[in-house]
Amino acid sequence: MTDSGGEPEARALSDRQQMILRAVCRDFIVSGDEVASAALIRRHGFRWSSATLRQELAALERVGLLRRAHRSAGCTPTELGLRRYVGSLPVGGSPHPELVSAVDLSFQRLHEDPRQGMRAAVCVLSQVSGCLAVSFVGTAHSGRMEQVDVVPLVGSRALVVLTMDGGATHVQPIELEALPEGADLAIELRRLQERLRGLCVGRTLLDARETLIARLGEHEAQVDRLLAQALRVGLSLCAVSPLDPLWMQMAGQPALARGLPDPVRLGDVLAVLDDDQRLAEVLDQLLPASDAGPPRAKVYVGVRGLIEAGSPGRAQPGSSASSDGEPGLSLVGCRVPTGQGPSDGGPDRGAVALLGSARMDYASMIPLVEYAARALAARMCA
Repeated sequence: MTDSGGEPEARALSDRQQMILRAVCRDFIVSGDEVASAALIRRHGFRWSSATLRQELAALERVGLLRRAHRSAGCTPTELGLRRYVGSLPVGGSPHPELVSAVDLSFQRLHEDPRQGMRAAVCVLSQVSGCLAVSFVGTAHSGRMEQVDVVPLVGSRALVVLTMDGGATHVQPIELEALPEGADLAIELRRLQERLRGLCVGRTLLDARETLIARLGEHEAQVDRLLAQALRVGLSLCAVSPLDPLWMQMAGQPALARGLPDPVRLGDVLAVLDDDQRLAEVLDQLLPASDAGPPRAKVYVGVRGLIEAGSPGRAQPGSSASSDGEPGLSLVGCRVPTGQGPSDGGPDRGAVALLGSARMDYASMIPLVEYAARALAARMCA
């Protein structure tokens, strides 16, 4: 099902509050302006009094779903409010027929030239959505881990660098646990590195994950602080296989500047987009495959889900530094069910995603992304 991603346990809303929240979100998506109570009554035909509507808007503001710049201003949804709205959208919708035709036409050259075929597809998706569109297919590295290195950063943070036997690397930031009083950071990091190497080097990611899970449940891990930390870090490293994107295409980068004017946060996103392998890994983490049935999109309102995917001890995908703040970028993506594995030399990973303003038309974009993922899968596996 469509998942708004990272939302904490939802507070129950009355039917009336749900209707009002949906109306505010729709009006904000269409106009981008603050939504006044009088406009809600006029546009949506609400039959409640203005006083009742203002009371309900104030209640939604108190629980962090709406915000107002000042008391007499109109309201806008917060990131949490938009996630709540996305989660209420019906599952399994159909994209507009004209968009389906455009996607189908863009994939016609996929067999002749996969790179150009995917390029045409992302250009179409970008044009119709007003977002940056990304599509990739690739394969996971199935080799063994050759080396694990721990590199200190500032304070209690460090980088763990995993090197596979084919030369691929995976870099992951970690937050170190509090050190015992009087402990030397350099010595602690070397000891952690030795433990990680002993647990991971020479194993495949899958084998290492099974071993680490078993060890974590043993009494030894509970009484040995350093081993317990090494097991947790090792599990985070083995959670996602480093990916080799066979074909990656994107289009619509100018839409990012319009959707996220903050140059610092925009720079962080562009850094992810500049590295095909890292982008493929991030999408692979954010967009888990469906357990059964057709592929379903996953939605993340807030840009931090893209930047910080898979970083232990930091914000989880879909969260934001301030859930009651002004929305930034949103990611709508879907895994491509390729149905193939690396044993036959074909791709076993894939994704189609849109990255753009939090004001994107989710009701239209979610089924469009799901259809594009199904269409890409059908043509790749034919």
